[in-house]
Amino acid sequence: EKGIDTIYAIGDLHGDVKCAKFWVDSIGVVDSVDNPQKWLDDTASLVFMGDYVDKGPYSYQTLRFIQSLTEQFPDRVTALMGNHEMELLKDRDPRRKVAYFHMPYATVHPVEYLNFLDRKVDETDRVVVDLLLNASLEVYAGKHYRSVVYAPVKFNSRQYLVAELMPESLQPVVTERLKEYQTAYLNAFRSNTTLGQWVEKRPVAHVQNGFFFCHGGINELVASTLTSEEEVDKFNQMVAAHTREDKFVNFLENSSLGRVARDLMLHRGNHKGNDPCGELATFLDSMDGVEHLVVGHTPGRDVRIQCNQQFLAIDSLLGRYIRTSGNHYCPDEGRRSRDGSFVCPPLTPICQGQIVKISGSDIRVIHPQPITADIDI
Repeated sequence: EKGIDTIYAIGDLHGDVKCAKFWVDSIGVVDSVDNPQKWLDDTASLVFMGDYVDKGPYSYQTLRFIQSLTEQFPDRVTALMGNHEMELLKDRDPRRKVAYFHMPYATVHPVEYLNFLDRKVDETDRVVVDLLLNASLEVYAGKHYRSVVYAPVKFNSRQYLVAELMPESLQPVVTERLKEYQTAYLNAFRSNTTLGQWVEKRPVAHVQNGFFFCHGGINELVASTLTSEEEVDKFNQMVAAHTREDKFVNFLENSSLGRVARDLMLHRGNHKGNDPCGELATFLDSMDGVEHLVVGHTPGRDVRIQCNQQFLAIDSLLGRYIRTSGNHYCPDEGRRSRDGSFVCPPLTPICQGQIVKISGSDIRVIHPQPITADIDI
């Protein structure tokens, strides 16, 4: 884009606002990460790759931070939609009986729910969340990932409710609170809320300086549909017109353009296959002015740059919660299941992984440097 020579790209953050602020602070593009008012580098822009929510317990704060950057600096900051934001928006539709966030792993961390209550957190909340964390460890120890649901009611007779893993006397209060938590959580993202509308408007693709950014990846369907930057802009507007809670599931599941949107957020095929680099080169050739693909979604402990720099996979586990515990819900201090067969390690205190700085054809991986002051959550 005119006058913007440098693009910083930040991968999946998964509910870790401390590391979100750490990385933005480290590149020095804003005057303050706690109250950003001024953009400091006229030659730079910033792209977030999606997946701000889930796995870590500070998704709400992470969303609010990135929302503040996009609203304060709309010409400088792009925040893409990831598949976890997509699933969150889908979960709002009451016709979707079995929701994504009912899974006992990889979605909403039990501590996260406390961010969404419109009342003060009380001692019962703390007990219930701790019970949910303990129950999670038993699910993982027994590998009951598919048979236990984090829901107040069953959807079929083969399932167990998470409350059923607890003493009978505690089951009613856990069920009651979990229903309250999940209702408050979804209500915060309704189509008539500012936060819900912000998530609904996230672009699913972005083209800048010859680089195509999306959360998941591209395939033949994507490459034949989005052949130019203008087509990408039109497509983003079209998707945003279908993200309301009563429209989004049907759009994604029952329309050809919905399939394109889904693939942009979910596709992992660029990482594997007989000749992924040759296949990618063919896709990029059909997209006017695009020479490189940048994706998140598929995690590794480091940024991976492949195919003669045509492919940048930049989900490097920036969030400390996923880096420490993967898709499991764990308390910060660490904990074991009752039989000791599943172990949550203590949360790593420092932000790790890398981000990417793109200046023309110069692509650099930026490693974390210690910061002098703690960043407030």
